[in-house]
Amino acid sequence: MNLERETLLDEIEQSLWTLTEDNLRHLCVRCGIGGVDDSEVKGKSRRALRRKLIQDFCEKEDLMESEDEGMFCLLQLKDEIKVITDLEDAAKRLPTSPSQSAPTTQLDSEPSGETGAAAGRKEEVGAPQSSRKFTDMLPVLPLDVLEEMLLNVPPLQVVCVCRLVCREWKEVVDSDSLWRERCRREGYQTCDATKLPKDWRLFYFLCKKRRNLLKNPRADDKFKGWEIMENGGDKWKIEPVAEVPHPDNTVQKYFATSYSTCRKSQLIDLEKEGYRPSFMDDFQPDIIISDWYAPRRECGAKYKICVELLNHKKQPIKKFSPGTVIFQNWDDHKWNQMTHVFKNYGPGVRYIRFIHGGKDTLYWAGWYGIRVTNSSIEICPSVDR
Repeated sequence: MNLERETLLDEIEQSLWTLTEDNLRHLCVRCGIGGVDDSEVKGKSRRALRRKLIQDFCEKEDLMESEDEGMFCLLQLKDEIKVITDLEDAAKRLPTSPSQSAPTTQLDSEPSGETGAAAGRKEEVGAPQSSRKFTDMLPVLPLDVLEEMLLNVPPLQVVCVCRLVCREWKEVVDSDSLWRERCRREGYQTCDATKLPKDWRLFYFLCKKRRNLLKNPRADDKFKGWEIMENGGDKWKIEPVAEVPHPDNTVQKYFATSYSTCRKSQLIDLEKEGYRPSFMDDFQPDIIISDWYAPRRECGAKYKICVELLNHKKQPIKKFSPGTVIFQNWDDHKWNQMTHVFKNYGPGVRYIRFIHGGKDTLYWAGWYGIRVTNSSIEICPSVDR
């Protein structure tokens, strides 16, 4: 947690302490977390209402792609608190003496039977400003019109802004149908059409954020992003894909090993990549590992990979370390793919360490050892495999 975010949370918590129980309920309704007919806030204590507000906004913040977007989400809550506070101040300034409130008394004493606008004015004048329903201030939109409007708003604003407008909007924003349609329009689909996500909004944001977390996996920028752990023989070398094309024709280079062990690694900081600790702990999305390797035809080779999920102290929580793959000389020298999926790995994952490499088996001078390229680490929905 950075200092700016910690300071903002402190300000929000202090502001919430100044609100009455009724105003905290109104704030929950205004933010769209009151539930159906305000069922989730009725009868709750001030402490429970404050906790609900903080937890709800922190959960939304965890879905954001960056710290700036998370801060924007918290700033929205701060603004909503200010609106409630201003309404409370305005209500306190309403006239309360008999002479000042005479118009209200006069209306209340008029015979019943009024209809239309007169009856509406009669009900509103006698009610304090702070007790009015916020949703009554908005025009009612047909559901299909509202959904189409939200589908044309950036997803971050849908969650951080539109969801706070009123209870009705929150229900639409939280509905599966909205995010399922958004996935369809943006081309996010499950690999198996018979397996559908349990949470379409989570599926959407994971798909949108999905990318290769490894830097420079295809040797396009020399060794940038990689830490050389062992550089044996004639050392690592970058060569063009030539005699055996890679299955992905956009891959044009690879890393070649020599006659003594060559290993390189990358350490991925998940929080810096936009995956907050609370998000990783609560949702534990699948972590997919992929690596491509190939021997030379005329020389045997050894290939080794190790991927670790690490805690905040960079100690292993889970490890994928299959046995060494050995190729004999004159073996088929096509490209092979190594894959693994980390699932249900438990809380605490903060880093991922990726290590791979190898050598040749005949100790030939030059670069006749294993070749590696197009490595990847992706975080994705569990259903999308």
